[in-house]
Amino acid sequence: ATARPRPDGSTFAELVEAVHAAGALVMADVSTLGEGRAAADQGADFIGTTLSGYVPGSPVQDAPDLALVTDLAGALDTPVIAEGRVATPEQAARALAAGAHGVVVGTAITAPTALTRLFADALAS
Repeated sequence: ATARPRPDGSTFAELVEAVHAAGALVMADVSTLGEGRAAADQGADFIGTTLSGYVPGSPVQDAPDLALVTDLAGALDTPVIAEGRVATPEQAARALAAGAHGVVVGTAITAPTALTRLFADALAS
């Protein structure tokens, strides 16, 4: 649900309508508070911070974007899912404390080399 154009030219609202018509829920991947607000206004059932740091206009960082989680949780009635660069139980706990309804821990599970690199880098410094 970022401001980037879709390859087929559709809008996010059209996607939400089609998914809801099929009886499913929509999690909108966003990178900014503005995108989160727009996605909630267009009917998203969950707002995920998945794309923060990966889309121009959002802060590039090495850790979860807890500021975005806090901002979205404070501004929206739609549940916020913290996703993106959550690599430790402590980060997950901080995301929940920041107002996340849930936390996705992806790379820490699916890419063990990335997690190993975090530990190796920490030990080297």
